Amino acid sequence: MSGFVTAAGVLAACAAPVAAPQGSGGEAAAPSGGKVHLKWDTFRGPGTGWNEERIESFVKDHPNIEIEFRPLTGATQQDNYGKMYAQFAAGDLGDICAFDPSHFHFWRAINGNIIGPIDDLVAADNTDLKQWFDQFMELQRYQGQLFGLPSWGWAGFDSFVINAVHFEEAGIELPDPTGHDTSMATYAEWAHQLHQEGSDRFSLNLTWGEAGLVTLCRAFNGDLINEEGTKSLLLDDAGSQEGLRWAYKLSVEDKILPAQASFENIDSAVAEGKVSMNWAGSLNVRNVKRAIQDETVAKAHQGLLPTDKNGKFPSQIRGGTWNILKQSAHPTEAFEFIKHITNTEGSFSFNLVAGQGAFVRPDVVDLLIKEDPVHEWFIPNLENGIKAHAPANSRGREYTDAVTQWMTLMMDPNQPVPFEQGLEDLHTNIQMVLDMPA
Repeated sequence: MSGFVTAAGVLAACAAPVAAPQGSGGEAAAPSGGKVHLKWDTFRGPGTGWNEERIESFVKDHPNIEIEFRPLTGATQQDNYGKMYAQFAAGDLGDICAFDPSHFHFWRAINGNIIGPIDDLVAADNTDLKQWFDQFMELQRYQGQLFGLPSWGWAGFDSFVINAVHFEEAGIELPDPTGHDTSMATYAEWAHQLHQEGSDRFSLNLTWGEAGLVTLCRAFNGDLINEEGTKSLLLDDAGSQEGLRWAYKLSVEDKILPAQASFENIDSAVAEGKVSMNWAGSLNVRNVKRAIQDETVAKAHQGLLPTDKNGKFPSQIRGGTWNILKQSAHPTEAFEFIKHITNTEGSFSFNLVAGQGAFVRPDVVDLLIKEDPVHEWFIPNLENGIKAHAPANSRGREYTDAVTQWMTLMMDPNQPVPFEQGLEDLHTNIQMVLDMPA
């Protein structure tokens, strides 16, 4: 049964009437003489049918409100934030938008008076904020105010997505998918054991983006930047350097990793038996399992990172948001729509129809486990993960671009640079971004 069909069945069973919009004093808002027109700008879900279903189900209960869905289709997520900044400058940003905390634009959008607080709307509606996990609600707050409701959320690049078929063929015992007792040295040993010289099959894939680098550092009891988001720790933190040396040896010295961007879709590559292990996250485990067409070629499994010295699980609690344009003429109606896309049905289908990793509600996680028990593997890191550290200046694009660019250069086996030089270059360019004005 497809995810969409299953989602539709569960949604029909648990759907409940949506409350009438609340005015600023808590009373039901009276229908206006004409329709209220809201614009919804997002790059989340276009092409999946999720956005259209959310609009259709909403307007059935709110006939005086119409939603104009305007998909953002930039080449990258960061391109879409640039588009939204330009729309705002032109006076054409949608009433409903999203400046995600874990893409490091949330605070800039608040300080730039782009998105507004929703505390009064929550109070008037008496919204139960315990519907969402605390760690993802905390991402919606800034300077004592609430600026959104959670959209997506997961524990980041916290696991090795494993093709169990390759392990079974090599006689390697699979790790406990919810355990944290496999050492990083063991993962490196497995990569060498599974490596096939001259083959187009690779034993291990690593990615050089910010999400990957953070958990690489944390797997060795280090970190990328400080909690305040003002300082790169790479030159001072022995753990972070050990993690980088671990990756450098596999990529540059041993040359057993695929070149970056070798695969158009890494999840598909694992599902097709082209990669034995991919360091990614829980969403990728689910994606691989759903993409597998032949279980003689691939079976989805995962291995987690070893518990750190503080008893925490190396991870990066990441999450998104749905926001309301501060200048919106219809914030009450916009809030009603945000509640609709983040309620049980909206969040559940955001996972299974839109394909997002939205593990932000306890009730939705329960539904997902019933849909596929693989989701139970993700709970330990959600409960005991480590929060993300964001650049204090909210320079999201520059920060992530600097990490990817200089990590790729440092880890290039074809044009190798000495480890110490690569480390210095990586640190220097990250720090340059952190030193930029907000």
